[in-house]
Amino acid sequence: MQSLPDPATGTRNLPPVESLWTAICETSSSFVLVVNRQRSIQFCNRVTEGQSLNDVLNRNLLDFTTAESAEHVHRVLEEVFSKGGVHSLETSGKRLSGKISYFSLRVGPIMVDGQIESAMICAEDILLLKESDASLQHERSVLKHLLDIQERERQLVSYEIHDGLSQYVAGAIMHLQAFEHASRKQSTDHNLTDALHLLRAAADESRRLITGLRPSALDELGIVAATESLLVDARTDIPRINFSHSLGNNRLPQPVETTIFRIVQESLSNARSHAQAQSVDVSIDLVDEFHVRITIQDDGIGFRPADVPEERFGLEGIRQRSRLLGGEASIVSEPGAGTLIQVILPLAMHSHGAS
Repeated sequence: MQSLPDPATGTRNLPPVESLWTAICETSSSFVLVVNRQRSIQFCNRVTEGQSLNDVLNRNLLDFTTAESAEHVHRVLEEVFSKGGVHSLETSGKRLSGKISYFSLRVGPIMVDGQIESAMICAEDILLLKESDASLQHERSVLKHLLDIQERERQLVSYEIHDGLSQYVAGAIMHLQAFEHASRKQSTDHNLTDALHLLRAAADESRRLITGLRPSALDELGIVAATESLLVDARTDIPRINFSHSLGNNRLPQPVETTIFRIVQESLSNARSHAQAQSVDVSIDLVDEFHVRITIQDDGIGFRPADVPEERFGLEGIRQRSRLLGGEASIVSEPGAGTLIQVILPLAMHSHGAS
């Protein structure tokens, strides 16, 4: 009985070919098929539940492919039989029951006396992978939809505060200032002074709420002006904040600008609330015509990303927002070494309208 030479030593200490082939076919997680030039299945290592080898052997391989995949499989087999080489493809297949599944195939030639006699097919069932991927895509679509709704609600509330509450407060301040100016009393009325002080505080608070919800500058002037409004508020807790950008007067697609704003907002919130940072550098730069890079670095106390409690969603929110736009976030930190957050987002896929 023939045995195979050991590839490392050249000695013949491997099992006989038949035993080795049997072990490979029985232990492989793939379906292993041998197909002749007429596309007839000559060998199959195993079949799916509810089928027997008699249901498969000597049947045309294309009987087990869907109409959508048959032509692709046929072309690959033609290529293998005419030119050789190993080819990979994904295809949909059908069982005798009619159930559709999905397979990842690798197809290569079987040589006999220097001629291509048959083709070997290793087929991996990827139905569960496809279903998981579809489920993940659905979840991401739902998440994106929910974030879009949240942004619209934030925008609406922001406009309501700006056009309603803020205007009433501003009007009250103007009337009280006019009354104060018109009053000829020698001494200042403390009640009037206190009322003006409280109204001015209310006006400041309404501006802070508008900035946190969705500043009008984000929609009207763009991400640069909106980022600067965030920095004004953050400077009350962080002594040194540097901001640079290479956008010029260019506007980015609205979904990208919204995502950048939320990433910078969350990063500054973390720097203020947890990092005890004294300095933060923020930059927004065009990497090329297709990508924009956002970098936020602080000199705070740092942390171990793996130790962040599950109930803290800020960093994960940055990651998820980045992924929803086809980008990726890098968050690097160590205790005592500050934190570096860097995100690269694509521009081209979002250039035709807002989210």
